[in-house]
Amino acid sequence: MNEAEFKEISDFLNLLADASKKITLDGFLSDKSLQIKNDGSPVTEFDKNSEKIMCKLISEKFPDHNILAEEEGSKKLDSDYTWILDPIDGTRNYIIGRPLWGTLICLAFKGLPIIGLADFPALNERWLGYKSNCLLNNSNFKSNHLFTNKISEAIVGSTDPSLFSEEGQKKYQTLINATRYHVWSGDCHNYCLVMKGGLDLVVEQGLAAYDIFPLIPILKSQDIIITDWNSRQLSLNKNFSSKYSTVVAKDTNVYKSTIDILK
Repeated sequence: MNEAEFKEISDFLNLLADASKKITLDGFLSDKSLQIKNDGSPVTEFDKNSEKIMCKLISEKFPDHNILAEEEGSKKLDSDYTWILDPIDGTRNYIIGRPLWGTLICLAFKGLPIIGLADFPALNERWLGYKSNCLLNNSNFKSNHLFTNKISEAIVGSTDPSLFSEEGQKKYQTLINATRYHVWSGDCHNYCLVMKGGLDLVVEQGLAAYDIFPLIPILKSQDIIITDWNSRQLSLNKNFSSKYSTVVAKDTNVYKSTIDILK
């Protein structure tokens, strides 16, 4: 992607996020009705309407591209390019009025995310990452936080124990015991806390591609390590159905210690 292409795609990502924000932020400040999906997770009309407008805009501009979306907007074509969308990551937070929910968008090429955006409308915080470029609210971002290099001093976060398998829960408890302390909840905002220095480590299991792929280019732009529990790169499979177990860390020693516990 050259400079002109990066400008075009990043502008389009911001356009998608702006269109979504008009819907989701209005919904966040109003009464919300919800439905429970087959997997037991909640969804609101604002999730669905946000996804619809983003899918419409993508299909108009890039009619030949695939779309992988959390709700009902997925479209699989014979393209090397796939747009990956999560209109409201952290719907439970959204429903109860906690501002730690975000809209996640990325473009992947041949299964690998190349540019990603994470927007937090209630926090007025928008991240965009591509190669070594990291923008926070359209300004260059570079963390100056000093991260620990010892697992015993690391702060680890994860979203929900119910996402872990029985074996995964045992391994994660071992990791918790090895770290300084641990926090639950946070969803996609946890990854931004790694960039800011609030967390040293995020570990998850049972994620869909739309939960994590938009964050990968943002994290990598800050030289933050992200792999699965076997130290493998995350890639999108052809039927979009994979679940992902992830490790995110800034420090190499903390990352290696975590992998030793989880593998």
